[in-house]
Amino acid sequence: MAEDKLVQWAQARGLELTPDNRPVVAGYLHRARVLRVCGALLGVLLPTIVELIWHGDLVVLGFHSDGSAAPYAGPMEAYIGYLLGALAAELTMARPRDPGRRSASLAPRVLEGYLPRRLLLAQRGLGVAAVLGTVVTGLVPYPSAASTPDWSALAAGAALFGCFTIALEAVERWIVLRPQPFTSASLVAADDAIRAQSVHTVAGAGLALLLLVLSGVFAVLTVSDVDLLTWTMWLPAFAAFALSVRACLDIGQQPWRVRRGVDRRAGAAPA
Repeated sequence: MAEDKLVQWAQARGLELTPDNRPVVAGYLHRARVLRVCGALLGVLLPTIVELIWHGDLVVLGFHSDGSAAPYAGPMEAYIGYLLGALAAELTMARPRDPGRRSASLAPRVLEGYLPRRLLLAQRGLGVAAVLGTVVTGLVPYPSAASTPDWSALAAGAALFGCFTIALEAVERWIVLRPQPFTSASLVAADDAIRAQSVHTVAGAGLALLLLVLSGVFAVLTVSDVDLLTWTMWLPAFAAFALSVRACLDIGQQPWRVRRGVDRRAGAAPA
């Protein structure tokens, strides 16, 4: 990573770079960027390769060679790959344990210290909206019986989106609570900044997926037999899609200064 960009990244997060933590931060940022890009590319290319080998059909970003299309498939695959790349970057972050070090903490780590509460509430709200929106698509009438959604598929989709929302927050909390065995104050500060970056990136990809689901819900409602929905749902469908792209690319790059809670237990050592 270029030195000026590394310094800017650290300054935006209130992190003082030292000879001790500089290589850790630079290595993580480079690895994370590569893994996110590779994850997104793999998310797009892998379904194409599998479909070509398995069925002999060329499918690129959801568009089939026979003219049929699933336009939301491509972005969905890219977001999933991006999310998995972000998780891979966190999983490959080496944090060697010190066997002689206590694990008690003066400053317990909680998710709200690493991720703005507004983003946490947005995740939950969009998850609920995705579940309810999926149900609503089955309640409105459609011009023909052939286009009426299958209730079993809708129930499965609603359950999937609800579980995804719960799992997303669980993964973020797991990242925050991973062991932090460093004794150096500079390494603890760097590790906090890295955790915040990981959590933000995961949140951005998760929000992007939920917004994409909502965009799909709005798009389905445009083909309903309700004139009001047919004419009004195009704008929110487009807006949700545009916001999903922004969430994936922007939220993970937002600077955040970690705010730790206070644990008053006497004699405890930093976690």
